[in-house]
Amino acid sequence: MWRKELTPGIKLFAVFVFVLVAVPKANLKIGPLPVYLTDVLIFLLLCSVQKLPPLPRRRRLYSGTVSTLLIIALASEVAGMIRFGTLLDSAYMMGRTALAFSVFFLAAAYVRTRGDIELLLKAIAAGVIVTASLMILSSLPATRGMVSDLVFSHRFLEPASDRLQLRLDGAPERGIRGRTLVGVSILGATFINICWPFAALLLRWPWMIGKWRRIAFAACLLAPMGVLMSYSRGPLMASALVVIAVFFLGLRQMKRGILLPVAIGASIVFFIGIGSQVFYFERLERSFGTMLESPYENTRESERSLAYSEPFTHAVQNPGFLLAGEGVAVRYTASGIRAEQHGQATHAVFAMAYYSYGLIAALLYISLIARALFHVGTIALQRRRTLDKLLAQPLFLSLVAIVPWAMFGHAAVSTPRGAMLLFLIIGLVSATSLFRVPARRRPSRRQTHGHRRHPAFG
Repeated sequence: MWRKELTPGIKLFAVFVFVLVAVPKANLKIGPLPVYLTDVLIFLLLCSVQKLPPLPRRRRLYSGTVSTLLIIALASEVAGMIRFGTLLDSAYMMGRTALAFSVFFLAAAYVRTRGDIELLLKAIAAGVIVTASLMILSSLPATRGMVSDLVFSHRFLEPASDRLQLRLDGAPERGIRGRTLVGVSILGATFINICWPFAALLLRWPWMIGKWRRIAFAACLLAPMGVLMSYSRGPLMASALVVIAVFFLGLRQMKRGILLPVAIGASIVFFIGIGSQVFYFERLERSFGTMLESPYENTRESERSLAYSEPFTHAVQNPGFLLAGEGVAVRYTASGIRAEQHGQATHAVFAMAYYSYGLIAALLYISLIARALFHVGTIALQRRRTLDKLLAQPLFLSLVAIVPWAMFGHAAVSTPRGAMLLFLIIGLVSATSLFRVPARRRPSRRQTHGHRRHPAFG
């Protein structure tokens, strides 16, 4: 599995990954329904997967859990469609849900060689640059109008371009929460957090990659500033956890791409001034203060706690939710239906999965993230030199960033693009078993692109 050769179709898969990280909302309207570019790419990948050479006969990690979740999710959408009569909305969401779940199987099928991993890292690094740059530029008063006119005014990139323009035009001349083509600031910053470790690995990639080393450094440098410009405490907490994990666990391949950019970013903030209106730290102070001092007096804060208790109380009164939920489509339908999840505390993956897919699915989501985190963490901390350890380090940090997202947000369930990113990471975790091949020798000095000491594996 040290081969540089590319698996057939991996270039198209890399295009999908770039679109997912950079512009997942890109779509064209066909009648009343938007057709997303990510969905088209997944469909093309599914059509080509049968042409791939067979994989070694071994059990794929988590394939049973993901398949069970998919069956429950589709059954829940059918149940919601029958109950509320949302035929078109539910059918559309079933299609997008099936495509999102299939990313798990596609990642495990297409990523097979060292060349595949390298191409994937390049696609992610390029996507991080786009998303982090937009987050920063849309936050700064000097560049906000320009990026709005050049990027966010296009409906095929930003379906809510009209509402966004009104929000930007009415914003005060100070830092506002940044916007990306991923979505709202919290979701954009979360995507950056999850993908940043892959750019860090590309920066320390043990083989020659030419100009991509500089591109990777740019992605790593922009990533923490992009998260900061979201002014969202959840992503900032996730970034802090990533930095702490790198610092204390000794993940050598990650240090330069994580710790150095954070140090540079902190220096820039202190040079400009913490009290500057550019950074809008007052909002962070208020939100952290509310969370620590009066978490139950604020509705949004109390939801984060109730999201882990209300589902069990609801399940006692509604036993049908043990097996299936109402589906996700009811959240977006315009028919004015009264679903069980409306008005409930759903600000967590567990709660959203419960109301959408039932209690069993909610527990499976939590166990899937926990098992994947433990699996790659065990590999990343081992002393052996294998390609799976090299890939496990960014995967471990990505899952560390996913934990706060899953604890305090629901986009991994409620939005197809969030589900796609989650299952991309889980699929790559599943693929690590293909790369458990011992290293026979270190790369030569020439291969490491002139680095004084650049071991192949930390």
